[in-house]
Amino acid sequence: MPTAICLTPDRRFFGPALCVAAQIIACGLPPDADIFLVCEEGDVWPRVDMIDEPLKSRLQLLVTSFHDVTRDLPTNSNGEHAITRRLFLDRVLPERYDRIIPVDSDIMVVNEGLAPLIGLDLGGKVMAAATDMISYMDWGGHLVDEFKAYRSGLGMAADTLYFNNGLTVIDRAAWRDAELGERTLRFISDNPLLCLRFEQSALNALLKGDVARLSPRFNFMGDFLRLDLESEIRPNVYHFVNRPKPWQGGWTGNPRFARAYKEWFAASPWPDFPDVRPADHHTPVNHDFRERLLAFLRTQTFADGWSA
Repeated sequence: MPTAICLTPDRRFFGPALCVAAQIIACGLPPDADIFLVCEEGDVWPRVDMIDEPLKSRLQLLVTSFHDVTRDLPTNSNGEHAITRRLFLDRVLPERYDRIIPVDSDIMVVNEGLAPLIGLDLGGKVMAAATDMISYMDWGGHLVDEFKAYRSGLGMAADTLYFNNGLTVIDRAAWRDAELGERTLRFISDNPLLCLRFEQSALNALLKGDVARLSPRFNFMGDFLRLDLESEIRPNVYHFVNRPKPWQGGWTGNPRFARAYKEWFAASPWPDFPDVRPADHHTPVNHDFRERLLAFLRTQTFADGWSA
């Protein structure tokens, strides 16, 4: 099935997005999947034409403008609109792509990469997405009360799982027919105080769990990184949802992630980015949360076929 994998960074995330694209390519993709970096002219870093040949030959840089759809939006907590660009990829991509896989620029792709998601059976749903820690915290996380209140404010039932929008698999025709891009923007504009996580909040409020569910293998985020679960879940995609990111000063997670970015950029046209010195850091494992969460995951069925 013709599939477009899309990164939509602003200027701050342009380099890390290229790193992600290189990882996706290195992990392998079927011939009917292409990679796009979709951004505006002011986001493009100088010397991008000097990236290495394996990346240059597979990556398609699509420079466009999203001003018409974002100009009236309130900015998110980081003061930008880039994350809403993925809502309108159906408008800017060539028509031959039936599936769209938008991915955040703060992920790391390893092992089999995204290849297992090409041709994924969505079971008639408009999209697939992984459950967010905002729901998984119910099994023992420290922010459980805050996150329950947040989900309730979005009109979600207590047992409806809230998804993360950092990696999704979208049926382009179904997305377009449902007018989800336009409806999501309207929800953000009409409910800015509810949309603490911007377009992710709005999509969860609109879809209320009606998505095909990806396993944590494809969105190993947040507290998963602190629960000693890598050997059980065997992630293909690490997602650094918190700040600082591994390429930013002050990163307190596993230093191997910071080293990976530093090594990639050292061989890129931007060898001085990032100026980060990885340091060892240890966070105690919440074993009670770990076991409760694992027990729940063992009861679940995921569209990608993974089981705990």
